[in-house]
Amino acid sequence: MSPNIRQIGNKNKMDRLLNEKFKSEVRSGFVEVGKDNFCVPIYYEKFEKIINQFEVRDSDVYVVAHPKTGTTWAQEMIWLIVNNLDYEGAHDDILRRFPTLEAAAHIDSEIVDMSVLYGCDYMTYMNELPEPRCIKSHLHWSLLPEQIKNGSKKPKIISVLRNPEDTCVSFYHHCKLIEGYQGTFEEFCDLFLAGRSCYGPFWKSVFSVWKERHRSNILFIKYIDMKKNLPGVIKDVATFLERDLNEDAIEGLAKHLSFDCMKKNPAVNFQTIVDMFASVYNMTTAQNVFIRRGIVGGYKSEMTTEQIQKFKKWTEENLRGSDLDVE
Repeated sequence: MSPNIRQIGNKNKMDRLLNEKFKSEVRSGFVEVGKDNFCVPIYYEKFEKIINQFEVRDSDVYVVAHPKTGTTWAQEMIWLIVNNLDYEGAHDDILRRFPTLEAAAHIDSEIVDMSVLYGCDYMTYMNELPEPRCIKSHLHWSLLPEQIKNGSKKPKIISVLRNPEDTCVSFYHHCKLIEGYQGTFEEFCDLFLAGRSCYGPFWKSVFSVWKERHRSNILFIKYIDMKKNLPGVIKDVATFLERDLNEDAIEGLAKHLSFDCMKKNPAVNFQTIVDMFASVYNMTTAQNVFIRRGIVGGYKSEMTTEQIQKFKKWTEENLRGSDLDVE
């Protein structure tokens, strides 16, 4: 049964703000999906059935998480573990090595020619990737392929958890860089809290995956743990993926995944996409880089005291009675 998809109009302040501040050459609006009012670009409706019926393989590895929770960092780690530390192969752009399931639904594919990067139709590329495929998604659990939800296929799924304050700040800078966002930081925080930023509401999205934690093919990792003990997280992920890594291999991978290396690595820093979106589609509204600071608690230098209090209260309300801990 297809989810209920409703176009987001201008019925209230947050809806108007979303449509006004995210309008661009490659995006003309948004829809909300299902009972959690999951917010996605309007093009999702065209791809909903394709995504739902996507042919999953048991050998697949998925990263499923809200944007800017550390997914790119996790992707590089996971791809290298899955591919036996093939650092040479990792020179290829991560957008090709580890594509996003719903990427074709994120922007107007009639304007943005994705075959420039992928050499063919995007979903054809996804379907023809050799095993083991690594795939990312920012979708709510209920919108993932049916074979994942009903358990008929059991790919490995890794979800990344990060505090919402740092996620929001990182997402704001991301949206200024390649999403064409034209509003202020204060307005973005308001949208994030209201569940009207793309792939929100944040907590609804996080909990949709967290509620599936009983499944043996799901692992949760935390951004804060990756910062504090990256070798330990690498070891946990390798065990989950049934790969053996000795201490030297773990140390070498941790060095490759260091913040400085990631920031300078053209295969993961999205500079090609940033340049293309800035020059061709006029999507850049602030000069920045895709991988910025990567610190825990960085929001304290960007949010006001009032904003921090709003997020604290909002988080407490959403986590009340739950065993979920993102830090």
